[in-house]
Amino acid sequence: MTGIETIKKSSVVELAIGRIHDLIKNNDLKEGDRLPAERQLAEMLGISRNSLREAIRVLDMLGVLRVDHGSGMVLDASRVSDSVTLHLSFALLLKKEKLRELFEARIAIETECAALAAERATAEDIAELRATFDELAASGSDRSGGIQAELRLHALIAKAARNAVLEKMLASLGDILRESRETTVSPSGVSAETIESQSRIIAAIEGQDVAAARDLMRRHIGAIAERYRKSDLS
Repeated sequence: MTGIETIKKSSVVELAIGRIHDLIKNNDLKEGDRLPAERQLAEMLGISRNSLREAIRVLDMLGVLRVDHGSGMVLDASRVSDSVTLHLSFALLLKKEKLRELFEARIAIETECAALAAERATAEDIAELRATFDELAASGSDRSGGIQAELRLHALIAKAARNAVLEKMLASLGDILRESRETTVSPSGVSAETIESQSRIIAAIEGQDVAAARDLMRRHIGAIAERYRKSDLS
């Protein structure tokens, strides 16, 4: 493995993490590969073993590698999506005044989920979507029931996308999404507009119309964002 020049700045742990990243990139390391032993790695990075241990601890928490006691440090990205979504959830929970940004994130995540679902949804996925949509359509003035049915619809679309990272990202926003519904859903229940919008999205997914599914989901979330904006101004 190639060496790395000595770290001299004060933020030694952050820089160590950056150097480990470079080490992985420059040596084309893959999941399952082992890093050098602690003493050797500390020398390559030009830092103390204590600083290296702190950097490794952070990377372990981020799900980038794991420490197998007795056999060293192994690159392992199996927990990366969990750690990313956990950090995202914390950030949103601690900055609830930034709910507008949630809608931007939803557009980025859910429009692609809808498009992928149109490509990949199985007959079982469609059946689940239809059954849950029927619950939504029948919810009437049952506001709580309608909100739960709509949340399940979005979760099912993410599941049908067959992308674990996107699905977990959406799932991590669960509490925030429920909170946003409390602002945007009328006391009389989920609106006819929302129900019609969901019907069209499901039809596009069932018809394997990728472009329509993406566009309809974008419009659906955009309409919800506009309702939130108006409620925030009132």
